[in-house]
Amino acid sequence: MVNLFEIMQAAQGGNAYNNLAQQFGIGPEQAEQAVHAVLPAISMGLQQQAQTMDGWQNILSSLSQAQGSAELFDADGDGIPDNLQQQGQNALGAMFGGQAASDAVAAHAAQFAGIPASMMQQMLPMIASMVLGGLFKGAMGNGLGGLLGQMMQGGQAGGMAGGMAGGMGGLGNILGGMFGQGAAPQQNTGGMGGMFGNILGQMMGGAQQPAPQQPAGGLGGMFGNILGQMMGAGQQAAPPPPANPTAAGLDMLKGMFETGKDVHSTQMDALQQIFSQFTKR
Repeated sequence: MVNLFEIMQAAQGGNAYNNLAQQFGIGPEQAEQAVHAVLPAISMGLQQQAQTMDGWQNILSSLSQAQGSAELFDADGDGIPDNLQQQGQNALGAMFGGQAASDAVAAHAAQFAGIPASMMQQMLPMIASMVLGGLFKGAMGNGLGGLLGQMMQGGQAGGMAGGMAGGMGGLGNILGGMFGQGAAPQQNTGGMGGMFGNILGQMMGGAQQPAPQQPAGGLGGMFGNILGQMMGAGQQAAPPPPANPTAAGLDMLKGMFETGKDVHSTQMDALQQIFSQFTKR
């Protein structure tokens, strides 16, 4: 799964469109059209959210609580359980930033798909939950499992009331300070919070470059090289360590925000107007 279109193609064993059609009393083709009307908006919303610190926190906080959505993604399709209704709404908040934008997206998608707006509003949390479940599964398998696990543990201890900042020991303050939002970062902050702050800072252009390490010199460096050659038995020097898996996972996650299907320019223009209207508020 590398984009939103492929996520929905794979959802519920490939039966997501049929299951949505059965639940809402429409044809599979119309259900597929409804999903295709929503995916460009989800893509645009996620990409816009990922441009801000608060948006990234919302996305990752939603992913850290998305085990239920992952189960819905894998389910045989009996509808969205009651206990996932709120998770679907949380997913919409992470994607669109608020209820008003979500309602506007639903109205636009309903018009494009030819279904009532009220039906689209009921369908949208289900689609968002399946997308979130697919993103969760992709993130867990591509370098973000440790980070999300830390956030889950923090959420259980702190009730997730404070979001990522509460769940990971002030991560929100660390990242906010790096980007000039809120308190300055604490000194000597280690562990997952500090590492993740540096990664996000580099992605968003806010992190300082690390100071280059000084090469070891003198007898110490020479003796170390001799010992290294003796212990290595003539083997080639070890290659440099791979890129940070968390950074690679975040890059992968951003790639999954792509729609994965051509979108008509008129639809994109309408969505741009919707999002520009709510981001100006």
